[in-house]
Amino acid sequence: MSKKIKAVILSCALAAATALSVSLSACNIKTKHPGAKITVEFNSTEYQLDYTLYRNMYPQTVQHFIELADAGFYNNMIVHNYSTSSDWFTGAYSYDKDETLKYADAVSTTTYAEYLEKNAKEQEYYDLAKTDDITPTVFDYASVTYDSKGKAEVDKAGRLPTLIGEFASNNHVIEKNGLTSSFGTLKMFYYSDEDDINKKAAILNSFDQVLVHDYKYNRATSVFSMQMGASSSYSEANYCVFAKLKNEAAEEKLRDLMEAVSDYISDNGLSSKFTTTVETVVDTLDSYSGTGGIETKFTMTYTPIIIKSVQITKY
Repeated sequence: MSKKIKAVILSCALAAATALSVSLSACNIKTKHPGAKITVEFNSTEYQLDYTLYRNMYPQTVQHFIELADAGFYNNMIVHNYSTSSDWFTGAYSYDKDETLKYADAVSTTTYAEYLEKNAKEQEYYDLAKTDDITPTVFDYASVTYDSKGKAEVDKAGRLPTLIGEFASNNHVIEKNGLTSSFGTLKMFYYSDEDDINKKAAILNSFDQVLVHDYKYNRATSVFSMQMGASSSYSEANYCVFAKLKNEAAEEKLRDLMEAVSDYISDNGLSSKFTTTVETVVDTLDSYSGTGGIETKFTMTYTPIIIKSVQITKY
C-alpha cells in the first residue's frame, strides 16, 4: 500500500473518530432552549406541535419533562380534562383503544370513572420517580440537616416523587422576560388540598441550595396542560409555564386541531354530548401529604383526544 493511500485512510479514520466524538459530546450538551414535538391525534388525524422549552428560566421543570418524555412516559395518553377555551390537561391516563368510550346517552359517568381508575399511570410514575432516570428535587422535611457552618443539606434517601414549583408563589422569580400564561404554552400542573397548607418539604433548587418551602407548591408529578385560549385561571404566578409554541407555523397547527374538534362537534350535533363531568380521586399514592387522595372533577371527552407521543428534538 502506498504512503499516499495510507495517509488518506488515516485521515478518513481520524475524521470519522472526530465526528463520532462530536456526536457523542452533543448528546451531553444542555442548551438554554431545548425543543419538543408533541403529536396529538383526534378523529384519526395527527397534529404535530413544536415547542421551545425554557431551561434557562425553569431548569428543574424542563429537566423533569425531558426525563419523562425520554422514558416514553407521555406516549399514548388522553386529554383527561378538556376545556373549549382554557387548558387541556394530560399526563396521567393511558389511551386504551379497546375500551375507548364513544358519545352515547347510555354511557354513564360511573363508567368513565372506572376507565380512569383502570388506566391511571400514577403507579408507573411513582415507580419511575424512584429510579435514577428522574432527578429528585423535593425531599422529606425530616431529611434536612445542617453542617458546622449552618448550611442546609438533604439526605437523598428522603427524596419524594414530586417536582419543585418554579413559579412566583414558591419564590421562583424571573426578573425579566419570564414566560406568561398565554395561548399554546405548556404548564406543569399539581393538585392541592387544604390539608397540606402547613406541610413543609425540602426543595433542592438549580443552585444546589436546600430550602424549606410549603409542600403544596412542590407536589407536581407528571400532569401538564396545554393552554388553548388567550387567558387561563392557571397563571404563571402559581404554575410553572415552561414552554411555548416554537413559531407561527406551530400556532397554526394548534389552531387547526382546535378547529377540527369544533367542526367535529358541530358536524355530529354534539353540543351537549361531546363531554361529560367525571368525579375521581387523584394523588392516591401520595403518602407524604397524608390526604389519602384528592377528590376532583374532570371534563372528559367522549371521543378521545390522544397524546400519541412527546419527543425531545433538541437537548
